[in-house]
Amino acid sequence: MPTEPNVDIGPGRATTSSVIQTLLAELTEEELEHVAIAVIRENRTRLQKAQEQFEQIGRLEAAGPPDARLEQLRHDYRISMLDLHAQHQVVSLVVERLGFLPEVDGQRPAFN
Repeated sequence: MPTEPNVDIGPGRATTSSVIQTLLAELTEEELEHVAIAVIRENRTRLQKAQEQFEQIGRLEAAGPPDARLEQLRHDYRISMLDLHAQHQVVSLVVERLGFLPEVDGQRPAFN
């Protein structure tokens, strides 16, 4: 395996999925499975963070009028949702390339 990925991420307009596919094409099945497990774990972490922020927004909204803290939390939640959506795409591409859902921490993730 090359020490550096054979991917040009310069000023051109390569799509994210084509860059990801190129990176994944260089991996063995074992390496790809390790990547899949890592991106699924990261997805779970991002999902948990977004859920906690969502719940905190609900608590702050119920507590009284909006303030700077609530507005910052709403902003942070939007960023978390963007990150989560991007991570969903990465998970999808990696799992599609692998061809199956690997077990992660003793369970198979459920995708709809």
